[in-house]
Amino acid sequence: MDQVDNKKLIHDTVVATLAALNSQPKPQDCYKATEARLYAYPVLLENIKRYKLDIRDLKKEKNTEKSKDITCWGGTSGVRLTPEEKQAAKIMAVEIKLERDTAEVNRINKAMLRLERMNSEEDVAFIKRLYFQGLDLAGLAEFMGESLAAIQRRRTRLVRQLALMLYGAEALI
Repeated sequence: MDQVDNKKLIHDTVVATLAALNSQPKPQDCYKATEARLYAYPVLLENIKRYKLDIRDLKKEKNTEKSKDITCWGGTSGVRLTPEEKQAAKIMAVEIKLERDTAEVNRINKAMLRLERMNSEEDVAFIKRLYFQGLDLAGLAEFMGESLAAIQRRRTRLVRQLALMLYGAEALI
């Protein structure tokens, strides 16, 4: 029995290891994920503003209704939340979203600062125009007086640098 258990353990370990290796992001995945994060940046900034306003409004709101829709189950019985607890739960949910989006904006900001230290202000402005202001590659090529091919190469180089900053060695796999 002991030898059978060891073989099963080894088999399960190998299967789990192979599954983990296959699920590792590929460089192209990190590149695409970096672009998605850059395109999301302006939306995240708007979300942060909206979440702050929502929290302010929720804190001003007086909730006097009895909670009928939120029940906490513990063991065999449910406990209805008070209006204050329900309000606190709503505020906490928005605060969690605010923290998550703020953390992502901060990560992108730090990567952009590192990019500027490694390259130039012009490269950072290039990324901002392309991803934050929504210029397309052709418009950016015309604006900068460069060929479309040069703009594409520059974008690829800069996004790969940012991917390495955001994902570390995963971007090299």
